[in-house]
Amino acid sequence: MRHARALDATEILELIFIYLTEVTSLRDYDEIIMVLANMGRALTSSDRCTVWVVGDDEKTIWTKVAHGMDAITLPVDSGIVGHSITTGEKIIIDDVYEDPRFNADIDKKTGYRTKSMMVIPMFDKEDDIIGAFQVINHKGEKGVFDKRDMERLMLASTYAAETLVSAKLTEEIEDTQREVVFTMGAIGESRSKETGNHVKRVAEYSKILALAYGLDESEAELLKQASPMHDIGKIAIPDAILKKPGRFNAEEREIMDTHAELGYNMVKNSERPLLKAASIVAYEHHEKWDGSGYPRGLKGEDIHIYGRITALADVFDALGSDRVYKKAWDDERIFKLFHEESEKHFDPKLIKLFFENIDSILGVREKFKDMYKEEVEVKEELDKQIQILGAYGTKAPGFGTSSFHLNRSNVIDAGNLLRPLKDDSIYIENIWLTHSHLDHISDIAYILDNYFSERTKTLNIIGLPETLNVLKEHFLNNNIWPDFSKIRLVHSDKMAIKYTEIELGKIYEIGENEYLEAFPTDHTVPSCGYIFTKDSTSVLITADTLDMTNVYELVNKRDDIKSVVFECSFPSSMEHLAISSKHLTPKLLFESMKSLKRDDLNIYINHIKPAFINTIAKEIRDLSIDFKPKILKDEDFIKF
Repeated sequence: MRHARALDATEILELIFIYLTEVTSLRDYDEIIMVLANMGRALTSSDRCTVWVVGDDEKTIWTKVAHGMDAITLPVDSGIVGHSITTGEKIIIDDVYEDPRFNADIDKKTGYRTKSMMVIPMFDKEDDIIGAFQVINHKGEKGVFDKRDMERLMLASTYAAETLVSAKLTEEIEDTQREVVFTMGAIGESRSKETGNHVKRVAEYSKILALAYGLDESEAELLKQASPMHDIGKIAIPDAILKKPGRFNAEEREIMDTHAELGYNMVKNSERPLLKAASIVAYEHHEKWDGSGYPRGLKGEDIHIYGRITALADVFDALGSDRVYKKAWDDERIFKLFHEESEKHFDPKLIKLFFENIDSILGVREKFKDMYKEEVEVKEELDKQIQILGAYGTKAPGFGTSSFHLNRSNVIDAGNLLRPLKDDSIYIENIWLTHSHLDHISDIAYILDNYFSERTKTLNIIGLPETLNVLKEHFLNNNIWPDFSKIRLVHSDKMAIKYTEIELGKIYEIGENEYLEAFPTDHTVPSCGYIFTKDSTSVLITADTLDMTNVYELVNKRDDIKSVVFECSFPSSMEHLAISSKHLTPKLLFESMKSLKRDDLNIYINHIKPAFINTIAKEIRDLSIDFKPKILKDEDFIKF
């Protein structure tokens, strides 16, 4: 790209509109800020650009995205940027170290040297200051900013301010829509003797099935947000019918069945995507695959996929949930019914996907279990289960790499934390690493970057000495990523991370009656697997390995190990590559399993390379004569 000062007025406008066109395709507020920062950097030929935003309380300024910097929140009058925002002054400084307002702490922490700086405030249409552009270190020969740079950035700031206001308004509208939809759905259920958790569970089941069916992430999330409205029409049903404890007579049943059309009519005229989806769900979730449903008697794929998915999710939860007026069906009875109702009540493809994803569905049911007010508060024993955050051997769209969620504060490996955990990433305190390969460590960087200003506890990275040395020398080293072991947290004097060397064979307590133990594994770099124990029952996770001799020795002699997770990365046709990289193929895995002397284990397989998933899955089915392993997917649950 040519130097910004060489661009004429038309070229400058073209550059601005290139970036603003990119912004129009984004919905995430932080991503929008990043694009605007890129625009500011390009227009001024600066080394870094930060877009600062005034907080809702008008007492702070914040940025979640800044070139080469960590996320940060500051008092509104802090430093040079704060001065510009509180006074409305446009500022150019040739050497910030000669300006008393400059805070050099960040330079000291990161090793970066700030020299020149330009800051201009951003105004909305009411001339209120909503934030500021800050650019650092001009790349020109003299290394300083001038009035031409300021003019370009002022022009960009006009468009940027309007974009940020619009994005914030859109975000607030969408948040409000989601809250209204969920609240209205919960009200509808509460009138018909259901619980608020019913709509939560149906929403989560619907998303699991939508993704399995092939809907993309955004559409699956849309269905999840819309599904709480499936019975919204019950609001219009008289209490005498809705709350009747016994069976409906013919007249009452006819009135009750109108709730689907009533719900549809409530929201059908909205142009909002969320409410349009809710109208479909409300209208069609009582239709049946064979055409015997209501209100329109639709059949097969004439029923919208949203209706077919919600129907299955709703019936499963209704049958499987205790109510004050009935006991839940046991799973065996529900599963038998579902098999019988395939191609009758339910889409047969969805029935198949339901059973393929049953671990994830049961995990949701456990997470959002109903608690009745009339029950005495009893501490219930949680099922022994862990969640697979990332199940695959490399990243690809829709596939996350290795990570296991043991409990609120502990994970094994960090290949895929942010996407499934979202804000719960804040609570991770210990990351237990198996080895140093990128697909097992990548989200260490992003969990720190995205939640740096919200974390209050040091993140403890635990692994073999050789693994930790690789992270220190080649990853969190101020070249690839900041050295967070030397950066203090915003709300604490503690460092952002620390390193702890693990001892093989030592038992570590990580929760109430929860323990973790590392054992050596055979890989191209020093590596280990883990045995996680909860209430005297254990699951063994090998991570990446080739020689399984010591794994089988452990499993054969320890009756407490009820489940095992084995890796299987490549198809058998690629055995040479697998052996060279010390991974397993289905053939190698099942040959090695001849040493396994137990037939009472739950066997799971992970780390498949997504490009070979169909081939490997077929080979596993063909070779697993004596065993019935389950291939893990992202966000599955393992019970042990």
